[in-house]
Amino acid sequence: MTRLLLILPAVLLAGCLNTTPRPQTVTVSATGIEVQMSNRQTCIGPAPVPGASWSGTLQGCDAPYPYRVTLDDSGNPLRAALETGASAIGVTLAPIADVEIDGPAGNTWRFESPEPSRFEND
Repeated sequence: MTRLLLILPAVLLAGCLNTTPRPQTVTVSATGIEVQMSNRQTCIGPAPVPGASWSGTLQGCDAPYPYRVTLDDSGNPLRAALETGASAIGVTLAPIADVEIDGPAGNTWRFESPEPSRFEND
């Protein structure tokens, strides 16, 4: 019985070590996406054409993660004014985008960029 109690935690821990990493955060820029994984790995998805939505498979990951980036092209006049002002001082704003990442087990993670403000729904 004592031996079983010693082996059980090791078996449980081994099961945790074999789990597939999952995306934790996504950063979107004009040149692509950068994904921080739960195993501290960084995966990237370069944008083939700046300013257009794109899809592909993340690079630098241990497993294939197909992804899709859908840019918001709603033409918000306030956003356009902010981008113009930021550009005038040499700052580039991150694009507004929705990112979907498909996991090897058939699950999908969804991210928004920039992340919604915690005050947005208050």
